[in-house]
Amino acid sequence: MVLEHNVTLRNDTVVMVWISSANAAKVASKGFRIIHAPSDYFYLDCGGGDWLVADPIGNSWCDPFKTWQKSYAFDPLAGLTDTETKLVLGGQQLLWTEQSSPENLDSIVWPRAASSAEVFWTGATLADGSSRNASSALPRLHDMRYRMVHRGVRAIALQPEWCALRSTQGLCDLNA
Repeated sequence: MVLEHNVTLRNDTVVMVWISSANAAKVASKGFRIIHAPSDYFYLDCGGGDWLVADPIGNSWCDPFKTWQKSYAFDPLAGLTDTETKLVLGGQQLLWTEQSSPENLDSIVWPRAASSAEVFWTGATLADGSSRNASSALPRLHDMRYRMVHRGVRAIALQPEWCALRSTQGLCDLNA
C-alpha cells in the first residue's frame, strides 16, 4: 500500500512487506522500517486447496505451496544497501484462515514456520560461523519435528521417512 498510494507517513513507520519480496528494497529506499512477510516465500496457506474457483490448473493466486526449503532460502537483506539493512526488523509467516481449521493447523504451520524462524534468528551465518543452508538445517528440523510429533503436534514430514533415515548418505539428494 505504501508503494501504490500517495500517503504521507513518518519515517519511523513500520511497513509489512507481504505482496512480494521484490517490494522490500522499494519500501526501504523510502526510509521505512520493514517486517518481511512476502507471499512468494512465507504464506503458509498457499497451494493448499481449490477454494477460489473451479480452476483445474491452479488453486489460488498465491500458488504454489511454499516448502520449508523455499522459506529457508529467503534472504531478508537481498537488494538492500548497508543503510537499508538496518531498517529490517524481522519477519513473519502468514496464515490466512480460508483453508485452515483445527484439523489441519499443525500440518500447515509446522515445521515450515520453524525454518523461517531460523532465517530471522540467524541471518546468513549460523552460530558456528558456517553459512546458512538447507543441507545443514535438515537434521535440525528433523529433530525438531520428531520432538513435536512425540508431543502430539501433527507436523508434516520434511521428506519421506526412507530418505530421512538415509540423509547422511545423500541418496535422496537431487544432485547426488
